[in-house]
Amino acid sequence: MLALLSCIQAFLTQVDDKVGTSPSFWRVGSPLLHPGPPGAFDEAAVKDPTIVHDGERWHLFYTARGGGSWRIGYVCADTLERLSAAPRTLLSMARGEKDTYAAAPQVFLFAPQSKWYLIYQTRDAEYQPVYSTTASIEDANSWSEPTPLVEKSDPAKWIDFWIICDDATAYLFYTRAHQDVYVMMTPLGSFPKGFSDPRPAFSPVHEAVHVYKAKGLDEYHMFYELCAPSGRRGYGLATAPHLLGPWTKATDSFATGPQLIYDEPAGRWTEEVSHGEMIRTGHDQRLEYDASATRFLLQGLRTSEHTGPYTDLPWRLGIIERE
Repeated sequence: MLALLSCIQAFLTQVDDKVGTSPSFWRVGSPLLHPGPPGAFDEAAVKDPTIVHDGERWHLFYTARGGGSWRIGYVCADTLERLSAAPRTLLSMARGEKDTYAAAPQVFLFAPQSKWYLIYQTRDAEYQPVYSTTASIEDANSWSEPTPLVEKSDPAKWIDFWIICDDATAYLFYTRAHQDVYVMMTPLGSFPKGFSDPRPAFSPVHEAVHVYKAKGLDEYHMFYELCAPSGRRGYGLATAPHLLGPWTKATDSFATGPQLIYDEPAGRWTEEVSHGEMIRTGHDQRLEYDASATRFLLQGLRTSEHTGPYTDLPWRLGIIERE
């Protein structure tokens, strides 16, 4: 067993050397958020987290599954550990015109406007990207009604919309047809309007593509979710010197499988790494994170729980941390 672990670690070190990071073993922490009690808007699952730290508090937005619907929930606390006991709020304004569906949120402060943005998807126009804004992230009732972000230009399924900006341009990444990553762009001064036509950026992926600026490095990191034939989820990593690429695959086994280390009292609450958010070093539109001290907030479950329809899976949220 020790020999096997040594071989795995040697391989992962080679992979991580390509992106300037340390060997990728990940310690699994205790779950931070469980599904709510029976009858709650998030009684079945909590998933797709996006999180920022502002005003000495952590602000977590997530997809909530309950009552047969997908909605967006919000919870905040002064420590990550206290999120589980904090009151949860359903963002009632986050919904489509066709039905109540809303999912896959992303939150950030757009510093040029001193305004918070919540990007998410509805089923309008077959998964329409929309946004809401507020000047006060701590006031869950202050978010604006959803506004379309871009109009779809083809009939393929678009999901998991993600904004990141450099000093001049805002980029919108999304997954097309559970296969390819596409990107659109607009000048920073025009955001959230004026996006260009989409162009291919990277493939293949399944969904949940999130892109960050690596702190202290002249590169960007793209984390993408993969789905095995069994339905089991995992992550991959690609890197690029610019947000328009070229994107180079580093690994299709990022923070996955034998890389996970379990300790008490966390236990083996998850054996999958699915739709997650890197804990950022800031909270603005640049989306910077520390690649040398990474914390990954993800949705997870045990392999034995991954049975039946996807809509019934009991996802929980928790953090894994690079060793």
